[in-house]
Amino acid sequence: MKEVINIIRLPNCILSGFGVIIGAVLENYYNLQVLFLGFLVGFFIPSYSMIINDYYDIEIDRINAPHRPLVSGKINIKTALALAVVLLISGLTISALLNALSFAIAALFAVISYLYSWKFKRSGLIGNFLVASSMAIPFVYGSIISMNFGPIPFILAGVAFFAGTSREIIKGISDVEGDMKKGVRTLTITQGAKKASIYAFIFMIVAVILSFFPLIYFRFWYVYLTLILIIDVYMIKYTYGLVKNPDGNKAIYVKNRILLLMFGALLVFFVSGVLSYAF
Repeated sequence: MKEVINIIRLPNCILSGFGVIIGAVLENYYNLQVLFLGFLVGFFIPSYSMIINDYYDIEIDRINAPHRPLVSGKINIKTALALAVVLLISGLTISALLNALSFAIAALFAVISYLYSWKFKRSGLIGNFLVASSMAIPFVYGSIISMNFGPIPFILAGVAFFAGTSREIIKGISDVEGDMKKGVRTLTITQGAKKASIYAFIFMIVAVILSFFPLIYFRFWYVYLTLILIIDVYMIKYTYGLVKNPDGNKAIYVKNRILLLMFGALLVFFVSGVLSYAF
């Protein structure tokens, strides 16, 4: 069980599933059954994606992450692929129960995640954008399952996209050795760690700017502003710190901190949405 949790990158998948719930809540939608099903889709499809990514990354992970379950042999390849198929079928089946558009989006991102792992990861920035889009789509997916299409989930999708792109660029700084040997054209490899860290900082600045846009929609805007400012300050602090010291170990630290801050941001969005519609 521990290795299954490891291979699907449990925190990332919970983040995605929770993002779906937040997207729906921000549309003032509270059907618990639908929210639960939406969470499962947001959890299962990324879980499938993580396994497929590890399958295609075996050779890279022998250098960058030899502790990963497939590389270390803690999970054999056939078992991992079987689990990926089960997760994919489960996610698509549940999405079909919600509505046709829900199924179409889930299927589209399942295909995108496969194409990323198979081909586009080695393309550098395009690959970063594809991963970032998968971080952004849960908010939009929440709108889709609610069948309401207000502006806030789409704004937050923009925040997630730019913050996610920043984190993926930073990940390229930490993974440079394995990426270089396997021909992955990250910004770190093509332009150097210093420039890559600057790009990551710029993308994070855009995410921070976008994070202020929902203020005009939240009833208790001052609560949102106070909480999101704390998140934003640390996002800028960590990414700017990497600009000053674009080291691989520092990049690992920063990308992990950004993931924690993303969890915090989700809680801020959720609380602000509930406060806006419950009172």
